[in-house]
Amino acid sequence: MKFLHNSFLPALVLAIPLVVSTTAVAAPLLVDRGLPTSNLNNAAGANRSNVAWAFADFTSGDYYMVGDTFTNTSSHSWAISNIRLWTVGTTDSAVLRGGIAGSTVGVISGTTYGDAFASIYQGSSGSMINMYQIDFAVNVLLGAGETYSFFLDGSGSAGAGQGTSIPFLHASNAALSGSPQDGADNEMLYAQVLGGVVNPAETGPWTSLGNGWDKASDINVQVFGNAVPEPGSLALIGLGLVGLVVSRRRKVA
Repeated sequence: MKFLHNSFLPALVLAIPLVVSTTAVAAPLLVDRGLPTSNLNNAAGANRSNVAWAFADFTSGDYYMVGDTFTNTSSHSWAISNIRLWTVGTTDSAVLRGGIAGSTVGVISGTTYGDAFASIYQGSSGSMINMYQIDFAVNVLLGAGETYSFFLDGSGSAGAGQGTSIPFLHASNAALSGSPQDGADNEMLYAQVLGGVVNPAETGPWTSLGNGWDKASDINVQVFGNAVPEPGSLALIGLGLVGLVVSRRRKVA
């Protein structure tokens, strides 16, 4: 794949997925592709499941983001309120871009990191690296059968002409993760940002198999929200309640 040439191969960080959430998410869990629980780090040898990805910075200020997708596999629309991701080794701000597959990819949420949990993630060199759990607050309506594309961007705080700061995004090999990996397909997404805008001509799928790692991986993500009943169901429920109220009034009279 031409975008994975030597000038911006994704950098690789291996990490122990042990993190404590600092943000409460009350909505039900709709997509569970969370952190792996098995085959972690160097001790797992060739079966290691966990990894983190970012594309190298560019001095021109134009850069690439790592992303992935999730799909509404239910028969109802989803009103999504939170998208949870995990990053490795940064204290910068994080920006979430996304859109329904086939539509324009835009900024949908941003956040500033809280405190990290020190020395709990192991890098490829054996060093321990901080990890962050990020809960992005969103307002996304995803119809039944629709797929959502998301990307992790940075604040660009490195400054004009100095590239942009993009966090490493945590991923894992689904078959070795030992945890639910809803919608994992052994592919991720890349997208080029030119002048702050996503370039649709340089956006598409890629695999880490043979492109920075010895196996495929998917971005770890959890999606929270509520199922939205179809309009017909709402009408039936409304009529039923009206009938119940009228019936009770008659009994009281």
